[in-house]
Amino acid sequence: MNTQLTVNELLEPLQTVIGVVENKQTLPILSHVLIQLKNGELTLTTTDMEIELRSSKKIQAQEKVNFTIYAKDLIDIIRKLKADTIIEFVIEKSKIYIKTNNNSFELNTFNTEEFPALPKIGDSETIKINRLILRELIKKTSFSMGNQDIRAYLNGLYFEVDKNNIVVVATDGHRLSIGEIKQDNNLPDKKTVILPRKAVIELTKLLDKDIDEDINIHLSENYFYLKTNNTAIISRLIDGNFPNYAQVIPSNHENTVVINRQNFLESLQQASIFVEERTKGVKLAFKNNQINIFSHSERGQAKTKIETNNFDKEVEISFNIHYLIPILENLTTDKINMVLPSSESQSCLLSSIGDNTYQYVVMPMKI
Repeated sequence: MNTQLTVNELLEPLQTVIGVVENKQTLPILSHVLIQLKNGELTLTTTDMEIELRSSKKIQAQEKVNFTIYAKDLIDIIRKLKADTIIEFVIEKSKIYIKTNNNSFELNTFNTEEFPALPKIGDSETIKINRLILRELIKKTSFSMGNQDIRAYLNGLYFEVDKNNIVVVATDGHRLSIGEIKQDNNLPDKKTVILPRKAVIELTKLLDKDIDEDINIHLSENYFYLKTNNTAIISRLIDGNFPNYAQVIPSNHENTVVINRQNFLESLQQASIFVEERTKGVKLAFKNNQINIFSHSERGQAKTKIETNNFDKEVEISFNIHYLIPILENLTTDKINMVLPSSESQSCLLSSIGDNTYQYVVMPMKI
């Protein structure tokens, strides 16, 4: 069984699905990509048994071919070739021979029937959302996800969907990001799921193109499924109870400071040069309608100052600077509200003035 494909036909779908493939796999076949050609459509599939990615593309070839091949070896081979290069695949029972130009490669293959597939999605709730809106919701919240936390429910992105709202929340226990949009979801009951971190990363890649279209998300008890015109992702969900995020949002806004976002961001970026690597702490001293920003390390120290609007109270508070900077980068208005805590055990709230689509909560720290 032989077939010919060009680099241009293979490279884009392979780049789309290869993120699931790990260097070390429990099963050798999980290092492979399943390549299927039927009725002029090329489909590539990868899985790690938790996430499945598929990418399809219309091509000229009309034969019917199925085979598996080492995904990372294949991409290493074709990345070094010109887009119009023709690649010939000679497929035998346990070997595949790749021939291109004057080069030849021999790789192992598996029976395609052994390639694992996640179960088909059964009963599920379906919501429709604009691709660009979903991409922004994920981008502006997912940076607060936990990473390898023993509390598995923190290592993912929480989706809360009801009749009129979609809320996306991420937290690592020290900071929390909330994005909320209002839209008609036509759901009988509220649905909540936690999408694992790896699936969030791959989903972000799938949504990266600037295509203004509506897409469907299927939410079942155990799986998240999203399909665009030529790509699809299926992921198992994290089993656990996400924290009650509403409880940590400050309700007392007495100590609210209005700050120029860009000035604050630039001052923190400068201060970050001299932040101690261990604590990553920066001190903010509010006094006389100004914020004095202090950082220090064994190499030196930084002191910067910015103006505030109508806040003459004296408050000193410290934060992990690497929590504040991403928040300011994701807020977009010129002016922002910063609600300061009245004690070290309370949290701080940052949001755009006049727009609560995105809210960010950060716990202070001692340095």
